[in-house]
Amino acid sequence: MTDTVFNVTGRIIMRLANTTQTSSGKATLARLRQSIGKNIAQTVEVWPEVFSELPESFLSRTGEPTREEKAIFSSLQFYALHQQAKSESVNSLNKTDNIGQSLKSLRSKDDSKAIDRRFNAMVTSSTFEELSNHLRHLIKLLKKSNAKISYAQLADDLFWYQNGFEDRVKLRWGQSYYSNIKKEK
Repeated sequence: MTDTVFNVTGRIIMRLANTTQTSSGKATLARLRQSIGKNIAQTVEVWPEVFSELPESFLSRTGEPTREEKAIFSSLQFYALHQQAKSESVNSLNKTDNIGQSLKSLRSKDDSKAIDRRFNAMVTSSTFEELSNHLRHLIKLLKKSNAKISYAQLADDLFWYQNGFEDRVKLRWGQSYYSNIKKEK
């Protein structure tokens, strides 16, 4: 199997998902949640869960996290946040799902303006850090629903976002989020 951000993240998520009901699995997810908002260098307690799965080509040689590391690390943190207090996995195995599709489930029939504002703020982010902050808040809202996210796809999108394809990533998310918003009566 080729080592892509999507594949590596998928393997790590599957390993984590298989242990969510064990005490060690819960502790791992808690450590990942506690690492949110910190630089990778400051999160020694989660290094075994992340670095043990990364191919050498994804690892930093300069001491500055690589785009692969940042994308995978962020996606794992979001997964841990979303999975908190849930017994059923929040990870979607559907490769065509993206965060826009998942967030679409938050749009209520009566009032979609509030979630639309949050979504629009996310897709107009100008930095990876700003995007991550908006994503974290939206995933907290998703915790109240049964929506799942393809965390491997999210990591892949975050990787491409950092590599100059942010407009393409945001457009795909927007297309998924807003598509078919008018329901038949």
